[in-house]
Amino acid sequence: PAACVEREAMARETLAVYAPLANRLGVWQLKWELEDLSFRFLEPELYKHIARLLDEKRGEREGFMERVIGRLRSELATIPELAGVEVVGRPKHIYSIYKKMQKKDKAFDMVRDVRAVRLIVPDVPSCYAALGVIHTTWRPIPGEFDDYIAAPKDNFYQSLHTAVIYDDKRPVEVQIRTHEMHLNAE
Repeated sequence: PAACVEREAMARETLAVYAPLANRLGVWQLKWELEDLSFRFLEPELYKHIARLLDEKRGEREGFMERVIGRLRSELATIPELAGVEVVGRPKHIYSIYKKMQKKDKAFDMVRDVRAVRLIVPDVPSCYAALGVIHTTWRPIPGEFDDYIAAPKDNFYQSLHTAVIYDDKRPVEVQIRTHEMHLNAE
């Protein structure tokens, strides 16, 4: 009992102090691991539930991400300035999914960025050109677009975020930024 209380206090302290510190230091992988481990201890059933939802779809998501990346590269290549743009899939960790579900009062299936890609483009005009390609290829989801280039976050984060309905009628989040914006974000 006393050890359990001590572990719970340590998990809460990790979420309140050490994960944010890792975030500030830019050590993202450590931040994600600290959050997920603490969440797993504090909310084991909820952690397992979200993990099961992700695992059930892991193979499907991996194949899906490969198809999306290939399709995006193909669509972007129609504009010479965007040919060869870096396109990567971005996994979302369990605690982050949980926080988004809480913050937006959404079910797992309504979290838009479980399936997400990031485009790294050469310059700011290319960010908007890529956004144009994406929005003309797939239907944007109303209320799911943020222009952090024109209006950066308080921490100077810059990127375009959008969510679209992909070919399979399910959402995909897309982040678009330059190499410099990506380095600053990372």
